[in-house]
Amino acid sequence: MGTTSTSNMKNDDFHPTVEDERDRRCTCISETTRKWLLGLFIVIGIAVSWVGSTQFSQSTYSPNFNGPFFNVWFGTSWMLVCYPGYLIPTLILTKNTWRNLFRENEEIFGKKGLTWWSGFRLVFPFCFCWMATNYMYVYALGVIAAADVTALFSSNTAFIYILSWIWLSETFTPLKLLATLCSIVGVIVMAYSDGFSGSTAVGVILSIGAAIGSALYKVLFKRYVRNANLGQVSLFLSLLAMMNIFCFWPVMLTLYYTGVEYWDWNDMPWDYLCGSSALSVVFNFLVNFGIAFTYPLFIAIGTVLGIPLNAVVDYIWRDSFYDYIKIIGTVLIIAGFLLMLIPPSWQDKVMWPKFMRCKKCYPDVNQGDGNQGDGSKESVDVEDSTLAQHS
Repeated sequence: MGTTSTSNMKNDDFHPTVEDERDRRCTCISETTRKWLLGLFIVIGIAVSWVGSTQFSQSTYSPNFNGPFFNVWFGTSWMLVCYPGYLIPTLILTKNTWRNLFRENEEIFGKKGLTWWSGFRLVFPFCFCWMATNYMYVYALGVIAAADVTALFSSNTAFIYILSWIWLSETFTPLKLLATLCSIVGVIVMAYSDGFSGSTAVGVILSIGAAIGSALYKVLFKRYVRNANLGQVSLFLSLLAMMNIFCFWPVMLTLYYTGVEYWDWNDMPWDYLCGSSALSVVFNFLVNFGIAFTYPLFIAIGTVLGIPLNAVVDYIWRDSFYDYIKIIGTVLIIAGFLLMLIPPSWQDKVMWPKFMRCKKCYPDVNQGDGNQGDGSKESVDVEDSTLAQHS
C-alpha cells in the first residue's frame, strides 16, 4: 500500500476523493467497534472466570479437605497449557514456523535466549511470589467471605503505585495519592466490619498480604520483564507452571505429612479443584489477550465487576450478608482502583476543574476545549497509561 501511495503522489493531478476519505473513516470506525465488542466479551469473561475460580476455591473447604497450598499447586500446574494454547492457533493463523515464534518469545530471557540458568534466574523468583500470593488468597477464602477477599484484594492498585514510586520512579501526583488513601481507608473500613480479632482478622490480614504480593509481582514484572507481548507472557506462564510442578511438590507433601494441611485421597473435591484451575487459566489468558488486542481498561472493569458478583453469589448460595459498612469500604476501594486508571493527561482536569485553575499556571485556561488533534493525542495517552497499570 505504501508503494502505491508513493507512485500516485508523483502525479500532479492526484487528489484523494470523497469516497477514499469515507472508506478510510469507515475502516477506523469498524476497527474501534471491533475492539469495543471484543472488550465487552473480555469484561464479561474476566468477571465470570474470576468469580467462578474464587467460588470454586472456597467450595473446596470441607471436613475432609483443608489444603490451600495443594489447591494453589494444583491450579498453577494447569498454567502449563498457556504457551501451547498461544502457539498452536498462531501457527495456524499466521503460517509462521514455531522456531521463529519461539526465538521471538525467548527474547525476554536475554541475548542468549532461554537457557537453564536464564530461565531459572528469571522465573523462580516470580514463581515463589506467585505461590505465596495465591496461597494467602486461597487461605483467606477459608476464613472470610469471597466478596470480602476480592474487595480487599482489589486494593493492590494502591500498593502497585507505592512500589512503583519506590522502584520504577513513578511520578508523584495528587490524584494517585488520593486514590491510595481511598483504598487504604476502604481496607480499614472493611477490616472494621469484619472485626479486628479472631479468625476474621486473619482473613483480612491474608487478603491484604495477597494484595501486596500481587502488587510486588506486577511491579517486578514491569521492571525485569518490561513490555512483553502475548507470546512472551504465555511462554513465561508455562515455565512458571513447570517450575511450580518440579520445585514446590516437596512443600505440598511436607504440609500434608506434618498435618498442617489435610485431605482424604479417596474423597477429594476434584470437581471444585478442576473448575477453579480451569477458570483461573481462562482468567489469565483473557487478561493477557485483552492487553494485547483491546483497550486494557476493559481488564480493570472486569476485575471491578468481580466484587459485586461475588457478593451476589455469597448472598444467594452461602447466605452471607453484605452489610452497609462493607458496602462503604468496597466503594472506597473501587473508587481508589478507578482513580488509579485515570491517565496523566486528565489528572489535572479531574483534580483542578477549569474554574479553579490559575491563569499563570494554566495559560490555556481561557482557550477553547481543544482541537481535534489534541483530542486524538489524549486518546493515545489513555491507552498507554492504562496499559502501564496492568503490565
